[in-house]
Amino acid sequence: MNKTILLFLSVVSAFCTLAQQTFQIQEEGTNEPIPFVKVTPNVGTPFLSDLDGYFSLSDGVTSVELNYTQYLDTTYVLSEVKGNVLHMKYGEQDVEEVVVVAGENPAHRIMRKVIDRRKINHPVKNDAFTYRSYSKFKIDINPEAIAEIPEETTDSNLIDMRDFSEDQHIFLMESISKRSFIPPYRDKEEILAYKVSGISDPLFSTFAKSLQSFHFYENQFNLFGNQYVNPIARGGINRYLFILEDTTIVNQDTTFTIFYRPRLGKVFNGMTGHLYINTNGYAIEKVIAEPYGDSTGNSMRIVQEYAFVDGQKWFPSKLTTEIDFRSLELDPNLKSAYLIGRGSSYIDEVKINPEIDKKGFNDNIVVETAENAGELEDEEWEKYRKYTITDKEKETYRVIDSIGEANNFDRFIGVLKVLSEGKIPVGKMINLDLQRLVTFRNYEGYRLGLGLETSQNLMKNIQIGGYFGWGTRDKEWKYGGNATFHINRRKGIRFDLRYQQDLIERGGTVYHDNYSLISNDLYRQFFISQMDRQRLGELAFSWDIKANIELKMFGNYQRIWFTQGYEYTQLEANELDVFESGVEFTWNILEKSMLIGTQKVSLGKKYPQIRFKAARGWKGVAESELDYLRLNAEINHTANIGTLGKLQWKLAAMKVIGDVPLTFAHNGNGTNQFWNVSVPNTFETMPFGSFFTTEQANLFLRFTFRSIKTKAKWNQPKFGLHHAIGFGNFANREAHQWTFETMDKGFYEAGFIFDGMLTNNFTSIGLGVFYRYGYYADPDWKQNLVPKLVVSFTLE
Repeated sequence: MNKTILLFLSVVSAFCTLAQQTFQIQEEGTNEPIPFVKVTPNVGTPFLSDLDGYFSLSDGVTSVELNYTQYLDTTYVLSEVKGNVLHMKYGEQDVEEVVVVAGENPAHRIMRKVIDRRKINHPVKNDAFTYRSYSKFKIDINPEAIAEIPEETTDSNLIDMRDFSEDQHIFLMESISKRSFIPPYRDKEEILAYKVSGISDPLFSTFAKSLQSFHFYENQFNLFGNQYVNPIARGGINRYLFILEDTTIVNQDTTFTIFYRPRLGKVFNGMTGHLYINTNGYAIEKVIAEPYGDSTGNSMRIVQEYAFVDGQKWFPSKLTTEIDFRSLELDPNLKSAYLIGRGSSYIDEVKINPEIDKKGFNDNIVVETAENAGELEDEEWEKYRKYTITDKEKETYRVIDSIGEANNFDRFIGVLKVLSEGKIPVGKMINLDLQRLVTFRNYEGYRLGLGLETSQNLMKNIQIGGYFGWGTRDKEWKYGGNATFHINRRKGIRFDLRYQQDLIERGGTVYHDNYSLISNDLYRQFFISQMDRQRLGELAFSWDIKANIELKMFGNYQRIWFTQGYEYTQLEANELDVFESGVEFTWNILEKSMLIGTQKVSLGKKYPQIRFKAARGWKGVAESELDYLRLNAEINHTANIGTLGKLQWKLAAMKVIGDVPLTFAHNGNGTNQFWNVSVPNTFETMPFGSFFTTEQANLFLRFTFRSIKTKAKWNQPKFGLHHAIGFGNFANREAHQWTFETMDKGFYEAGFIFDGMLTNNFTSIGLGVFYRYGYYADPDWKQNLVPKLVVSFTLE
């Protein structure tokens, strides 16, 4: 009997499903789907279409009315519709006159409840969850441009453009992932499969998911790498204008459609669009957002849809990102001929507060590409795709894959990876080290040289390299060689050997950093004017204890020759041998990273970085002549301060126990030089080498206000304030035949920065003026002023 009932219910359910009619709403002319259109059937209550413009109607509905902001109201009689596509025409809609009366804006009452319940409704705050997702990203020629091409045209470029657009996409990629989360910080997403047209390298496996934030509840919303102030953040009612446009009642709940944009006179990175607020928890049901007043020439828009899961919580179910690359014109005869990108993620199998094994989380790696993720068969892909792959998509993979194979796109991706490390491939086996070609220091002048190393194509886990260089000012040759043995790349376990005949900064501290074009230390090198000659042999061991914690242990033997007439009276000669061992520790607090293949990619540092280095000199080992303990510690961070701007700070402390020459003491970290480059986290008014200490503490502060938006693309002014304080002293100063100060009276400076006078997509150039005050200030106030160029980079 029970089986009969179940069979009957199954048949009825299937019949009801078949009786439903499914339609998609598209924009007339471009055939792009329109999300969240209000659909009013002649039978039943109004409702909203989904993110892709789809909606279903039960049997008995004969007509529907479609309403959406900035589109003409449209009514369809379903018996007259051919197919399942309904079009709406973009254009201004006549609306009834709005009468403004005294009283509270009704949208504000709703938004206060949304803001008050933001933490409760936050998808990644209170509850554990798991889900699976499917993502797709494609790039096409703007459909409006294709529609503008006359049928009778004889222009071969336009004909080829139209034929290409009809047959295939320019680029297509897909990915499948699963994610597990336990509050507050245990998070892991594994890319199970990816498919990228023309490329097999996993570098793009996370691209579609990285275009926008996973949800719309953080204070700052990420869109294509840029941060925007969220309208539902605290203080949103003061920053944003909200207008209640529509009310839709579905069953027991009501959905409010609220338009938002920044208030006039408010200057910040804001967004505009629509919020769809459900009275069930006053949570976001749907949201549309795009940058407000964007001057980049491109346009971006995101759409998110949420589902009420298991009667417990609103959770993201569909995410879409649209990017119009308007600045990239394909044909001068068609102004609208530019590329557009559209990415979508579909989230299903959501479980709230399931049983999750905590052992499954891999330290601070939150996104990881599974091994063999790029090898999923086509038949398996169909199990995960939201919609069946189209002939156009199949053709895209076929054509672009063949082009990629013929032109070796994967090798190009490999070149980009090597470039990010400051190197250029020379053939398949050798890399050229860009850092060794041309550098500049005040001591040696321009340093011209060459550095080469083996690539992974020659030996996957072993790298061997060497370099040489010659200084135009010191007239000396430098050279060296190194070898790296990678034991486990994913865990960062490796051994490094190096030998060099080179220079060492007098009183400097060297951390083993990765190459970065925007590193402060790269530009600090310009100012180094005191150095000693060094012969060094070193063995080092590195290990990433966690993805955000790196440990390095090292031992070396050095011979130092003093230069520039400096003498250390406790030595008979101006040279010495040193055997040194030490440990270096770097901790990026709560930093999250992606592991794509064997490459670790940081997702940004929201919390401070702590660094520590201890080096011990051992007298009596071989010919070693010094016995000392050299300690360095620092904590630094760059933090966004609400809508005001960015605070960059660094606290550093140093100490030497034992008598040492200035080579192993600590210089004051000065970068004073008129009309040179400003270097954050240094003393801008202190000449290099004018201060040395055996114990020292410094605090550097720099606050940069958010840029002031102008109509000119080349000018985005932003003001900044600088302040730095340092204290230190020196033990056994009489043992040094050299002139210097010791910072025991305290070194103070302040500065004003006017950045963004000239800007482009990557850099910003401005001016700064810095002033030294306090005990070490010059009696002539003009001598305390130091003007500098300020150069900042937008690449992070």
